[in-house]
Amino acid sequence: MKRLMVAVACGLLAGVAVAQDGKAVYDANCAACHQPDGAGALGLAPPLAGTLGKRLAVPEGRKYLPGIVIAGLASKMESKGVLYEGIMPNWQQFSDAELAAVLNHVLTTFNTAELPADFTPIEADELAATRAKKPTAKELRAWRAASQ
Repeated sequence: MKRLMVAVACGLLAGVAVAQDGKAVYDANCAACHQPDGAGALGLAPPLAGTLGKRLAVPEGRKYLPGIVIAGLASKMESKGVLYEGIMPNWQQFSDAELAAVLNHVLTTFNTAELPADFTPIEADELAATRAKKPTAKELRAWRAASQ
């Protein structure tokens, strides 16, 4: 019984560690452009706060979010009526679990109000499938447009 309780506690702590790793990855790699609060940098990096949760209401949005962190994108894009001309680098150096954690951090920290009622966290296997497929810029733009 004692071993079972220790195993359950370790499992819960591992989930907390993954969530904390998502924040750490965001703070160290994303916040410089997208800002610590996800507000973005005018004209350079679009806001993440209040803009991504609603994308998950359609399948294309569920493809777009893993796709943008895996493939990156150099493109003009509009968000909240502002045109952005930046380059989103790919983050292929991170593991699928780290990328899932950072996406879930962004979604659950900056987009809670916009998440669909049936939201389920993005899983590492979704990132692995995206990484294997290597989405093109054309696919990313189409998924973005379809999930606005």
